[in-house]
Amino acid sequence: MKPVAVDIVTGFLGSGKTTLLAHALAGPLARPDVVFIVNELGDIGLDGRVLTGMASAETVVELAGGCICCSVEDARFDLAVRDLVDRFDPALIVIETTGIADPYVLGQRITTAGLGLDAIITVVDAESFSSSARAARVVRSQVSAADFIVVNKVDLCDARRLGQLRSRLRRWNRRARVFDAVRGAVDCDLLFGLGLRRYRGQGEAGTAVARAGHLHQDGIGALSLRSGRALDRDRFERFLGRLPEAVVRAKGVVRFADTPWRCVFNYTCGRYELNWVQWPSAPAGSEAVFIGREIERAEPMLAGGLAACETADTD
Repeated sequence: MKPVAVDIVTGFLGSGKTTLLAHALAGPLARPDVVFIVNELGDIGLDGRVLTGMASAETVVELAGGCICCSVEDARFDLAVRDLVDRFDPALIVIETTGIADPYVLGQRITTAGLGLDAIITVVDAESFSSSARAARVVRSQVSAADFIVVNKVDLCDARRLGQLRSRLRRWNRRARVFDAVRGAVDCDLLFGLGLRRYRGQGEAGTAVARAGHLHQDGIGALSLRSGRALDRDRFERFLGRLPEAVVRAKGVVRFADTPWRCVFNYTCGRYELNWVQWPSAPAGSEAVFIGREIERAEPMLAGGLAACETADTD
């Protein structure tokens, strides 16, 4: 299959997952190359009915009657995913899980199916988190697996209670970036990697470096880099493992020496993965986009680090 990114939106029952997606669908995710999979436990998918009232109704696929993590066997899951890719030709698939789903399991199924795990986004109900965590052990898995944690309904809690919640979330997951939200309204460009897709290829405009400007009110911007040489895989993986904390997301297509395949890499909040693809239309060299806070300060390190991965192979 062609490279397709997958975002998992998870969180315990009533945390506000569907509200967040409805907000995203009414804005930047209302695009034909994004497919939504809404997973419902019951036979009637009420969340799907909410989402299909938005602009991208034709791209919402509803899975009712069981949890996608454990009730659908691997073969059926793989076939369903391939059918979705063939029918809709998406650039991004967004899966909203049931409230009791373990995102670790679903993430493994996604990568086994040949897709790229872009990010795990966990929505937390600020008001009822403590009672939810006592009621179900899966809440801790949902938090610890997250790349991004959206603390929803912050308007219903005082500062002391929110501080205690954030401390607990940080103990369970020190890697994730945490965002506050009211009624699911949060920066979708960053959560769903839209800035990466928007600024991919800007490095082809005659220079090796292209600055995309700020994408977010917190000073988060994008930097596009490219290289005409093949890269050494070991050096490149060490480079990804040493990216500064300021880099929240990175994605691109790279060419490694001694292989005809292209590699699509994805980096999110300290976690990275490599996916091999045969992609005839891939760029001749390597290109990558980095998104983070005050990204221009990290430009020398990022440009120098990528250049240090180059080999003498220019074919």
